[in-house]
Amino acid sequence: MSVQVSVIIPTRGRDAMLARCLASLFAQDHPQDAIEIVVVNDGGSPATNSLVDQLRIGHANLKCLTQDHQGPAVARNLGIKHSRGGVICFIDDDCVAAADWAGSMARAHEENPGIAAIGGLTVTATDRAPVLLGQFLANGSIETEIKGSRETIFFPTCNVSFKRHVLAAEGFNEDFPLPGGEDLELSWRLYKKGHRFIWNKDIRVTHYREDTLRSCADQAYKYGRGNYLVAYLHRDHPLLKELRTGTLEFWAATLINSLKIPWFSCRLGTALIHEHKIRHPLKKAAVFALFALHKVFYIAGNIVEFFRAGADLIQKERPQKADRPNLLILDITHACNLSCRICDIWKTSRDEKDMDLDSVRSMLSQGKESGFAEIALSGGEVLLRKDIFEIMDHARSIGIKNLGILSNGILINKYMDRLEPYLLDGTIAPVVSLDSLQAKTHNHVRNSDTAWQETVQGLQALSALKRKHPQVNFNLITIIFNENLEELAALVDFVRSLGANSLQFQALLPNNLMMAERKHSPFWVKEERFSLLDNSLDQLKKLKEEAPGFIKNSARNLELMKKYYRGSLTCDDVQCHSGEKTILVSNQGMCTTCFSAYGDIRKQTLKEIMMGPQIVKARAAARKCHWPCLLPCFCD
Repeated sequence: MSVQVSVIIPTRGRDAMLARCLASLFAQDHPQDAIEIVVVNDGGSPATNSLVDQLRIGHANLKCLTQDHQGPAVARNLGIKHSRGGVICFIDDDCVAAADWAGSMARAHEENPGIAAIGGLTVTATDRAPVLLGQFLANGSIETEIKGSRETIFFPTCNVSFKRHVLAAEGFNEDFPLPGGEDLELSWRLYKKGHRFIWNKDIRVTHYREDTLRSCADQAYKYGRGNYLVAYLHRDHPLLKELRTGTLEFWAATLINSLKIPWFSCRLGTALIHEHKIRHPLKKAAVFALFALHKVFYIAGNIVEFFRAGADLIQKERPQKADRPNLLILDITHACNLSCRICDIWKTSRDEKDMDLDSVRSMLSQGKESGFAEIALSGGEVLLRKDIFEIMDHARSIGIKNLGILSNGILINKYMDRLEPYLLDGTIAPVVSLDSLQAKTHNHVRNSDTAWQETVQGLQALSALKRKHPQVNFNLITIIFNENLEELAALVDFVRSLGANSLQFQALLPNNLMMAERKHSPFWVKEERFSLLDNSLDQLKKLKEEAPGFIKNSARNLELMKKYYRGSLTCDDVQCHSGEKTILVSNQGMCTTCFSAYGDIRKQTLKEIMMGPQIVKARAAARKCHWPCLLPCFCD
């Protein structure tokens, strides 16, 4: 049987606890050969490796990875990279899993294909107050009120599982050095991108937390540091409204939070006492005292992380770490093997030189160093570059994962043997354009007699490879235009049948060379078909609810397309984030929005451009665009 579930356990110097945790995993009622266990020794002693080596006898799917001490976020990412399961579970070394834990996680994901994460209920091994407090706070953060409804937005990593493709695309933020906040940040990042979670309280682990005052204070301090960093990165986090990251705001909020310690202790202490039916007066008093202690050390952690995160940068108008762009797009060629009727880029291929290889390599390195969540190569047809595999080699050498390769798909089947190694190790993630299930429609748009057939052959080759190797990441883009409105929902079904990671619907661009220019397009949705457009978009929104992570557009983005094709969309509806969330580098080396260039990569580093004064002006102009393009990379 192939590995179905990978369980990742970061550990550091707690061998007795680790052995107990592993024993519970060896006793699972799920087939053992379907469970892979990956222990990551985060700078611990060689004794941990020896322990795992001894236990490996009789457990072939157990392995141990070793790294210098870098914290659990880095350790978990290393485990993800070296795991094989389609479902990736996390448990802490001081936890014990119920016998049906792994099997329940696997079944829950199989029954909920559109859900990104499944979390369980974590219970404590004792009823001592320091232990109850820590678990009470963790469990109480899982659900919260958002826009009038109760939403699951977070799971502690002691009892949670994710679909592999979700973690392959995201992963833990390695800026978190301590065990605290990294799981909160990942969950909120995924939630904001449309992923949804299920809390199944029948999936249980028992947490053997330390029950000393010192451990309680240490945990509160780490939570304080981690939570401040989450607030620094995500100022919209609903659980962290009391934290402020501006200098004056921070100290004012810290003062208020300090004065509220008695209120905090009374409110949460009363809730915990009621939940656990605590009656002894001394134990009640201990609960109230421990909540006060927790808050004191939590605030201390806030203060330490405030200085570490760089308080002197927070009030500046220039881009900050929290506001750094998500996506770097490198327009590396205008050469193309098609002359599409909805594209103007190919018309400039004779006059526009490709971005030179050294510049591409430099941008990839700088993008990686700057911490972009995603990097993509665009064109033209990217695979036409003679040095494209040298570019992929460089991306691999610097550790880039899921490098977006935007392609019309025609050359994929031809180059499949050469692409395969980069697909298998996660270096690249092709993004292929397919505009119709009908060869005639697609070929007309692409101005070709064979484009549809060749693109589908390429997609089938990717699909076949993914069936053998689930870690392969490939995605599709479909342009919405007048001729394909009837088949948008069917396209979703077809793309899912291929096993693709995602599908993104894109509004038709009147001019993709000058996106701010609005010229007539014969493919624009006609007025008499607006009702069909609306119905098709409503169908997509329902499908989005069923598979939130698969359809990349937000529901709001899909809804706004109704106004877009009616010509009534303005910056009051949606703002462009070009230069803010997305940096686009043209083939001539200019960082540009539709309205202006704000940096030259041949003269400045990417970091200098992102921290420079021109980008502030470019962002402001982009935000005022009165008819945004609605491309999700700029407007979602």
